[in-house]
Amino acid sequence: MTKEEKAVLKVVKKFLSSYANRNIDGCMDTLTKSESIVMLGTNDNEIFKTAKGVRAALKKDYKSMSDIRWGKSRNLYVKVSPALASVVIEMPIFYKSEGEKVKTIFRYAMTLVKENETWKICAGMASVPFSSGTYSF
Repeated sequence: MTKEEKAVLKVVKKFLSSYANRNIDGCMDTLTKSESIVMLGTNDNEIFKTAKGVRAALKKDYKSMSDIRWGKSRNLYVKVSPALASVVIEMPIFYKSEGEKVKTIFRYAMTLVKENETWKICAGMASVPFSSGTYSF
């Protein structure tokens, strides 16, 4: 992995680590301040186009989820050009919701831009895959 690819992945992992640690400011620190933002969550109404919207979504998640932990990342793809980068990452997630332990897989696709020589997330999409052979949504 190149130096720039490592730098991009470090930003994405900081976002995910901050998310698991319920550190909203840490998550927000990884987002662009100079470009437009679009983040798509796993629910059909989770479309966020402002930092304020992302912050509100994180707060909402933390009302329903606790003890968030990520498993080892897998199916990793990182591509970097001088001003734009893309990361696709898949990993298991473990958390509690309404007193129940939950284990599932999260997949993220994130786009990053160079902002003052630092990589920042400008777009992201989260998905939770269905079991193999499932074609009904």
